[in-house]
Amino acid sequence: MVFSGDFAQLPPAVGGENVSLYSNTIGSVAGHEKSQEEAIGKALWHQITTVVILRQNMRQKTQSPEDTKLRTALENMRYKSCSAEDIAFLRTLITSKSPNRPSICDDEFRNVSIITARNLHKDEINRAGAIRFAEENNQTLTEFFSDDSPYLGNADLEKIRGLKKINSISDEMQQGLWDQPPSTAEKFISGKLSLCIEAKKDLSMDGKPKWETEDNRYWIHYL
Repeated sequence: MVFSGDFAQLPPAVGGENVSLYSNTIGSVAGHEKSQEEAIGKALWHQITTVVILRQNMRQKTQSPEDTKLRTALENMRYKSCSAEDIAFLRTLITSKSPNRPSICDDEFRNVSIITARNLHKDEINRAGAIRFAEENNQTLTEFFSDDSPYLGNADLEKIRGLKKINSISDEMQQGLWDQPPSTAEKFISGKLSLCIEAKKDLSMDGKPKWETEDNRYWIHYL
């Protein structure tokens, strides 16, 4: 059996380190079926003894010296082994107001993807970006809202966690769910989606909704 993928990435977005292959918490609880399945999966994973690492980047046959430096820095970053040269190069890419330095205010960065340190920052950038996009294209944002219902989960699990069961969602609670930033919801699913005519929303294979225009493409809601 052959497994392929990038196993040096950050923990999964849904579940975090608790469901990652290298988690140190898997197997610590054996009272639930899901925990037992995770422990069995981790045990099977550790029985794999042959690893093949692909070293040649087939997507960048033609590249500048800066492209090579960036690719090397990203490869080292995956294993937490950046060199002094990597750090020095990455510092040259930090946005700055100084002359002859890259700035996020430049026109070329207007509609590109933005990586943020915190999901709350990402939520606000997406919100402001959607408003700006609609205004620049003389469109009006139309809001689509989720139709929520109470969670009807495992009764035994609810008893263990001490959760309070509710039979319905009040209007006040529903409004609160709609007003929450996407990053505060479980699985980062937004309760409200703002769209306009000039923007098309697709769902990629990794579950990340994205906005797509004729000339520019940038992620929305997830990072």
